[in-house]
Amino acid sequence: MAAENTDYSNDIRLRISPNSGKIIVEELKRDGAISFKEISPIDLYFMLNESYRSNEVVDSGLLPEHCLSVSIGKAEKIFILWNPELRADMTYGETEYPNFPIPRLVFGIRVLDTGRVAGCTLGVVADEKPSPSSVMYHYPFSNVYEDSRVCTGNNVLPRYKKQTALVNFPRYLLGIPDNDDMFSPEGHKELMEHLKDKDPAYYYTDILIPNGKTLADFIGGLNGTDNEDDE
Repeated sequence: MAAENTDYSNDIRLRISPNSGKIIVEELKRDGAISFKEISPIDLYFMLNESYRSNEVVDSGLLPEHCLSVSIGKAEKIFILWNPELRADMTYGETEYPNFPIPRLVFGIRVLDTGRVAGCTLGVVADEKPSPSSVMYHYPFSNVYEDSRVCTGNNVLPRYKKQTALVNFPRYLLGIPDNDDMFSPEGHKELMEHLKDKDPAYYYTDILIPNGKTLADFIGGLNGTDNEDDE
């Protein structure tokens, strides 16, 4: 059994008086002298914060290209990818639309520790260099709910052995056949036919409607946090 340490020299004691609101630091020196110092609550906060040192580091690993943000949990990671492509091969019902124009998109991809994609969200962002204040728009097609979750039907989402391969996920998702679950058949078909020969910039002049949110809101909604724009 280890001997009890009875040498209290150089000890520092903290005395807090709830009635007076005072915080007193009492230091016992080796020569037996005792010194006192009154500090503020903010001084105490910084003293405790600076005294904590942790060697625990979370390594994100090599991130996929165009990754704007990554949140790392115990059993999953959430990646936010900005899609630079403005055309994609899309399918509506039985009709294929190769090289179809699309607006600027951002994808929120939830990936389990096994590499399996467990879910995703999809948003339309302003056609500009992405920033927290970038304006978001309503998704113009079907298969995306109001909360930005994507309905993938009975399709099995892929598993990626390397997280850098997530850069291929937007193309995979956009290639899943769309339907009329959240759209009138006549209007959806008419919209696809109307857009197939347009330039992607046409979305921002004639089609898209702002949804009142920003890119920071989109990312914060996935992480369950509130985001503030950069100054």
